[in-house]
Amino acid sequence: MESYSLHEMNEYLRRVVALNFPDAMWVRCEIAQLNESRGHYFFHLIEKEEAVIAKANAIMWGMTHRRMLRNHGRRINKVLKEGLEVLLKLRVEYSELYGLRYFVEDIDPSFTMGKLAMQKQLILERFAKEDLLGKNNATSLPIAFQKIAIISSENAAGYQDYCTQLEANTYGYVVDNQLFTAAMQGENVEEEILFQLKRIKREKDIFDAVVIIRGGGARLDLMAFDNEKISRAVADFPIPVLTGIGHDIDESILDKVAHTALKTPTAVADFIINHNLFFENRLLQIGGELNYLTQEKLQEQYFSLQNIEQNIQWLVQSNWNSASQKLDILENEIIQTAQFFLQKESKRVEHLEEVYKLLSPEATLKRGFSITSVDGKIIKSTKDISSKKSIEITTQLSDGIIKSKTKS
Repeated sequence: MESYSLHEMNEYLRRVVALNFPDAMWVRCEIAQLNESRGHYFFHLIEKEEAVIAKANAIMWGMTHRRMLRNHGRRINKVLKEGLEVLLKLRVEYSELYGLRYFVEDIDPSFTMGKLAMQKQLILERFAKEDLLGKNNATSLPIAFQKIAIISSENAAGYQDYCTQLEANTYGYVVDNQLFTAAMQGENVEEEILFQLKRIKREKDIFDAVVIIRGGGARLDLMAFDNEKISRAVADFPIPVLTGIGHDIDESILDKVAHTALKTPTAVADFIINHNLFFENRLLQIGGELNYLTQEKLQEQYFSLQNIEQNIQWLVQSNWNSASQKLDILENEIIQTAQFFLQKESKRVEHLEEVYKLLSPEATLKRGFSITSVDGKIIKSTKDISSKKSIEITTQLSDGIIKSKTKS
């Protein structure tokens, strides 16, 4: 039975590989893991569909990396990140001692940028279908910013710019900023920002808004803000989220789902100052309107009181004149009535006087009548005189008195 040594087999494979892969080839893959040691880079490359379908290790020597820096600039380091899909130029070698190896000779940064742009577009389309792009914008800004939750790195220049701009405002506005520290670039961005958003959400009632800020940077420095999980959390956040990430040209997904996206941290501070200034101006305007309305109302009431006073004076004078006229009429009626009554009574008295004169005792006596009395008691009947004894009778006539005595 024919057999081969291991070296012979590996040597055969080396010739096969060298024959079939004489030149380096461009290969699409994802950087699953990347380590750097003494300027050399060691890759663990994968290809995924629903699961990992291919794996390989690759090496990029330090001299190759330096050459790529000269050709592509510093952006090459932004592409060499775990989790990014890249287009690498790989040289394939097979060694009898070390086996199959891949050596990275070049990288196409534009491929990764295009992939990131495509991934960003897919996320935006997904968010649009889920109505997330305007969801946070539907939350209401406070009438004035008083307490704000800041998500940023404590040492970030953008955070310092924001604080300086806010504190130096010429209107004297004071805003209480509470910093929730998180990484603004690197591997920990997603985890730390999501953690701080959860913390703020538990205390949402004490904050007017959330501000996410960092300084400027290259486009790949800011790719964390195209993160789907962070953007989804911001879109669903119950209070307004403002961003000042430092984009001068492009908008991140985070900008598109936030309530208000501003270019820089300083612009965020200016937005807050202007918002509070608008509130103050509105208060002053309302105060002016209230003062105007008050003066107008007072003037209106003053004129109304003047009219009422004039009406009262007119009514008093009118009633006085009317009452005076009525009193004059009543006085005349009383005088006429009294005169009529006096005249009537005077005639009646005169009539009574005449009757009295006719019926008086003197007139009666003159007509031939007399008055008989006994002991001063007028006698009206013979029964008034006792027949058992003699009595003295007085008879009053018109011209004198006759006294007589009875015998029986």
